[in-house]
Amino acid sequence: MTNREFFIEILKEEAPKFRSIIEALPEDKHGHKVHDRSREAGNLAAQLGIQWKAISGIVTSGTPQFNPHDMENQSKTDMLAALDEGMPQLLKDMESVSDEEWENGDAGWGGAPTDKKYHMAWMFLFDAIHHRGQLSTYLRAMDAIVPAIYGPSADSQK
Repeated sequence: MTNREFFIEILKEEAPKFRSIIEALPEDKHGHKVHDRSREAGNLAAQLGIQWKAISGIVTSGTPQFNPHDMENQSKTDMLAALDEGMPQLLKDMESVSDEEWENGDAGWGGAPTDKKYHMAWMFLFDAIHHRGQLSTYLRAMDAIVPAIYGPSADSQK
């Protein structure tokens, strides 16, 4: 299995986990923060909805397609729609890129190559996983139900 094929398999495994964490966010708690310097729960969830568009940009053009304003004032329906549109497109983009381009294609911010496509894409995926974990702790603090991610949560065993 190539690195690109492994990335595709991981995306397929992780997609429903991202969906479940967004679905668990109470619609009336998007502004919840666990600390003054923390991000709002709705902002984190919105990022989980659009992160896939950013990775598609890395794969197709070497530049993440990411607009931070796309994370503002999103309903849960908007977040899920972005995920449901972005993830299949990313999988399509991943299927269309060659292993050679994945491994050796340049990627970067602001037009200057700073990395390889595969490395930047993995970093963005790990970032999304990090923020998913962060949001799961917010859910607990909001008394919301924390879904199972890598096994049962205390809530999913009830």
